[in-house]
Amino acid sequence: MDFFNIHTHTLVYPESEILSCSSGLPPTDPRIVYTSIGIHPWYLTEENAETQWHTLQEQISDPSVIAIGEGGLDKLKGPSMDIQMKLLKQQALLSEEKRLPLILHCVKAFNELILLKKEIKPSQAWIIHGFRGKEALAIDCLRHGFHLSFGEHFQEDALQAVPQEKLFIETDESGTSIEAIYQSIAKVRGISLEELTESVKKNVKEVFFKA
Repeated sequence: MDFFNIHTHTLVYPESEILSCSSGLPPTDPRIVYTSIGIHPWYLTEENAETQWHTLQEQISDPSVIAIGEGGLDKLKGPSMDIQMKLLKQQALLSEEKRLPLILHCVKAFNELILLKKEIKPSQAWIIHGFRGKEALAIDCLRHGFHLSFGEHFQEDALQAVPQEKLFIETDESGTSIEAIYQSIAKVRGISLEELTESVKKNVKEVFFKA
């Protein structure tokens, strides 16, 4: 059974997971199949912003890259919101130019993220990874067209509010296996593991591997 993992920092099953790379792709690793590359707000400073942006532009054409991210906004960690917003907007516009989905990190800045999405009106999918918010926030994000990705920790009501076609699953930095996370999510949603894996696989194909 295929348990596709859209966001991980550790390769376990390279054929079915997207390795998230901040501040540039890693040195050549023959195991790497799929990557996302972006500028994470935690590692962004006013001094390195331009360098990180140039690195992203240089590496975006690597054949392993199937998404941009994780980029985003974080009011608890990182540089000023002005700098974070500038670099996120650049990444969002690059995602449109390259026709790649955008994987997002968001902490206490959902209003700003929604306003940016309204401004850009993207045709590419915007995926909030590691979603841990409550049901009301999930519904608001869904109303504005976001996809939501869930990992080891989540609010059950929020998870249940997400339509099958908007749902992704990930490990992020967790030591819990992707299989165990799928099993946990299937149980909460009251569906079989097979139904869950097939629906996520369909979403992955439509968002990351579209023609």
